[in-house]
Amino acid sequence: MDKTFVQNRMMEYARDSEKSMEEISRKMGHSHGYVHNVAKGHFTPSLEEVLYFCTYLDIAPSDFFREEPLTYEQQLLSAKISTLPPGQVTLLLDLIEELKEQ
Repeated sequence: MDKTFVQNRMMEYARDSEKSMEEISRKMGHSHGYVHNVAKGHFTPSLEEVLYFCTYLDIAPSDFFREEPLTYEQQLLSAKISTLPPGQVTLLLDLIEELKEQ
């Protein structure tokens, strides 16, 4: 993983979000063009800024740093699963296994 990985990932997530890059930049405490400038390689965000970016866009840091990114739908599913009690997660896993067999 190199410097461009973080730049590219921030741009991908910012584009896929329902928020503008300007809104994200300002929420991070920067000028309106910050996220765009990170994506262009003009700035390298600190780990703290990347984690704040993830929190603001409701992205699990493990998903952000995953080499093969999850689809938007997979990310939503992951976020929702993390809110379920263990028994419901087990039921969901059983359902997934049943769906795979069909």
